[in-house]
Amino acid sequence: MHRTMNRWGSWTRHVRRFAAVLISVAAFAITLPPERSDAAEPAADRWSRWRGSDGSGLAGPLLFPRTWTTSDWVWTAALPGTGHASPVIWKDHIYTASADEPAGKRFVTCTSLVDGRQLWNREIPGPIEPHHKQNSSASGSATADATGVYWMWAAKAGVHVEAFAHDGRPLWSVPLGPFAGEHGFAASPAVCGDLLIVPNDQEAGSFIVALETATGKERWRLPRESAKTGYATPLIVGADGGPQQIIIASMAHGLTGIDPVSGKVLWERRCFTRRTVSSPVHVGGLVMGTCGEGGGDNSLIAVRIPGAAAPPAGKPPEPDVAYELDRSMAPYVPTPVSSGDRLYLWGDRGVVTCVDAKTGELRWRGRVGGTFSASPIAIGGGVLNVSADGEIVTLADRDEFEILGRVPLGETCRATPAVAGGRMIFRGESKLYALDAARQ
Repeated sequence: MHRTMNRWGSWTRHVRRFAAVLISVAAFAITLPPERSDAAEPAADRWSRWRGSDGSGLAGPLLFPRTWTTSDWVWTAALPGTGHASPVIWKDHIYTASADEPAGKRFVTCTSLVDGRQLWNREIPGPIEPHHKQNSSASGSATADATGVYWMWAAKAGVHVEAFAHDGRPLWSVPLGPFAGEHGFAASPAVCGDLLIVPNDQEAGSFIVALETATGKERWRLPRESAKTGYATPLIVGADGGPQQIIIASMAHGLTGIDPVSGKVLWERRCFTRRTVSSPVHVGGLVMGTCGEGGGDNSLIAVRIPGAAAPPAGKPPEPDVAYELDRSMAPYVPTPVSSGDRLYLWGDRGVVTCVDAKTGELRWRGRVGGTFSASPIAIGGGVLNVSADGEIVTLADRDEFEILGRVPLGETCRATPAVAGGRMIFRGESKLYALDAARQ
């Protein structure tokens, strides 16, 4: 019995020692950075395209200060030129574009999210041509995925798509033919799986093309009718949980749903009479977009998106219009943002309207002042936008109009902020600015 107990005690000690080793190994493993695939990364770690990785403008529940001073910037970083391209973020890398117009140079620049150091800068030579006073030679935003970062630019001689690896190595460059637009170029691409969806709605020779992100090889091309140049960024959505669709807005075609595999039109509602500058928004079963002009004759149309199915053999179906909003509510340049059942329409001339996203019914309207080209984002119980004069304005995300804060950026701004890694990144005309989330 005693020997049995000794053996039992010895075996128990071995088990305890082995368990202690396992616990130590587990504790050590927990301290290591987890290895994970790009697909498994949380959305909070990236803002990989204009208006966030899904294009919604929703930045999550993280709380940021409502007001702050210049001493609260974590860092600021000068860019090699000026422009209005919004920043995008991938794995602690911020990508944006700028131009030195007198020197005839454009740049794609990579900046560290951690400390604002310039990690690399790639010069893209090309002609600089006249553009609208509110535009620039670097207004389109980049987009990024696991393969690299992609950016579009254009002059009359041609539209170009540039691809770079995350370490700055050039991957490929694709010319897409001439460009015609009275106000200059400002389009941005979007990634859909292994494809880069490139919009090219202009005044002559319009089309949408899908390029393989790894090689730049053309997978498909959808010819389009031409009207006034459009600047809408493609929106990638799943139709009520079904297959993905590419949704694009243009003056010539209105709102269109496209099959990303074949490039065929799934549905279309020709509903716009003026230029499309803002991008489409998806709220539940509705897709909406705006059109307008500098004089303020704007409108918003919301349509009921049909369920995704195989591309139709005949004429694509025309979805029903759920509601329309007139110039008193609809913005021209800023893209709306939806939070819950509230749709925020941030007007170009500083009037913000909140409507029911499902019905378009007015909830409130308030004036914040200023003029706006950037688009609002919803974050941490607030709705935030930056005026062209560089004032950051935050409103309460609720059923009553309330201004939570106003902060001067210090320079002209027509770029939409990016949020990732616990930081909000603002882009002025010539600088980047980093702000940390508020301490809890």
